[in-house]
Order: sequence, then structure tokens, then C-alpha cells
Amino acid sequence: MATWGLRHLPVVDAANHLLGMISDRDLRGPLVGRDGQGPSANDEVRGYMTRELVTAEPEEELGAVARRIVDRRIGAVPVVDPRGELRGIVSYVDVLRRLADDADARALELMEAI
Repeated sequence: MATWGLRHLPVVDAANHLLGMISDRDLRGPLVGRDGQGPSANDEVRGYMTRELVTAEPEEELGAVARRIVDRRIGAVPVVDPRGELRGIVSYVDVLRRLADDADARALELMEAI
């Protein structure tokens, strides 16, 4: 995950059904791999992934998803369709990026109005 700059990675089955999520937090802290030295590249993902997930639906408003991220103190929410298939991920960075873009657009509108 670190190699590609990822902090959250969904775990899916062959049919793209969401099984869990693994985050950089799951791989840090008190967790210890089989060898007693921490997570290893040979460890199975299922031993580290979170199975009880907070999810969002594709049609859900970003504000509602952002509120869940804040309230649950999580870094990302997988987006799952009614069949349980993964459609994407909304991270706190996505939310902040949208807020920043909206603020920039609003500032530009105000400057043009002056």
C-alpha cells in the first residue's frame, strides 16, 4: 500500500462484492504478524482487514458521507451498490478537496462581482 501511496484498500471477492477494508491503521500499532515482527507480505489480508464497515450508496449526498467520516473517525467509506458490489471509495481527502474547490469557486465569484 505504501508503495502506491494508498491509505485505504477495499477487499472484494471474485464478483466484486465488498468483504472488508484494510487501512494503513490496520497495519500499524499493536498488531503483530505470525513471526512476531509485525505484518509481513506473506500474511493473509483477512487477518488485518476490517469486516464491519460503514458504507455509502452511489446516490448518497457527499455531505452525509462526510458526516459519517467525521462522526465515526474513519478515513474512508466504500461506496456499494444495492447488490453489494464495490463502486468506489470516498476518503476524507476527497471531501476536503471538494470543499477547497467550492471555496475557490466562491471566492472567484465574489472577486468577479466586485
